[in-house]
Amino acid sequence: MKKFKRLIAICLVVAFMAAFAGCYMVSGQKMKNLKGTYKLTHYTRTPKHERKEGYTQKTTNYLEDADYMYEDYLIITGSGMGYYVHKQVNEPAYVKEVTLRYEYNSEDSSKVDYVIFNDAISVDEDSDIHRLGVAKNNLNYTKAAIDYTELFTKRPMRTEALSVRWEKVSKDTDFEYVEEQLGALIEYEYKAYGVRGIYQANAPWEIDGGAVQESPYQYFYYVVDPAKNAFKVTECYALKETPTEQVVREVSLEKLADDWSSISIDGLTWSLESPYGSNYYREADGLKYTISFTSSDISNSRLQSIIQVWLPVA
Repeated sequence: MKKFKRLIAICLVVAFMAAFAGCYMVSGQKMKNLKGTYKLTHYTRTPKHERKEGYTQKTTNYLEDADYMYEDYLIITGSGMGYYVHKQVNEPAYVKEVTLRYEYNSEDSSKVDYVIFNDAISVDEDSDIHRLGVAKNNLNYTKAAIDYTELFTKRPMRTEALSVRWEKVSKDTDFEYVEEQLGALIEYEYKAYGVRGIYQANAPWEIDGGAVQESPYQYFYYVVDPAKNAFKVTECYALKETPTEQVVREVSLEKLADDWSSISIDGLTWSLESPYGSNYYREADGLKYTISFTSSDISNSRLQSIIQVWLPVA
């Protein structure tokens, strides 16, 4: 009986590994044929869920669902850096620099079998949608769902399902083709994109004693937008005495270090709390002030959804 249970456990592990590894349609291509602009033509995701009779888990289609309607492009340059263009409903299109890595065919080193891309947030991620199989005029990745039963709870479960496909639409390795489709693009250099986001300003505390100071704000957020040649920060806050009166103000943003480890917002200098972190701090008059990275989505709709939790219940 013990051997049987052990065999079942091993089978489950193997099944999970197969599910998480995903699958690809691969037909290695020479770099001269791989290079170019690829359009995202399929992107769906169904999260892990419990299987229940009469219940169907929602599948998100990022290209067709009204809340998303993505129009994305991946530009493969043949070098270690490329570009990712993102456009979603009611938001302007932007392009960010991404790193590119190529995995060559073990039997024919002139052909590329896989492309791995990352921005300054995902960094070294090499699985799921970041690692794409190379075929003629397309890039792809699929992770099929598998059914299983939890060992202890005995709940019937289904793993996440994920599928992406990119079709080659141009030989261009710059923005020319994409700008013909989407118009002018907001540009982000690699490091700058890692800083882009919504930050929550926290109540300050004493450096020596650690006592937290009372804040006059119901909420206070910075929307940091380090777009190339157009740095800006938008302050959005409300006072505790007037929690439903939102104040919005645009202030200056300055890069004080090439790696964005030090920045100036409205004349105040902020430094990263740790080399690999995303929160900033400053010290003044014996107090430490911090701003915490909250979201990489800087759309107003995202900001207002975050603020909702701070509004008084009617």
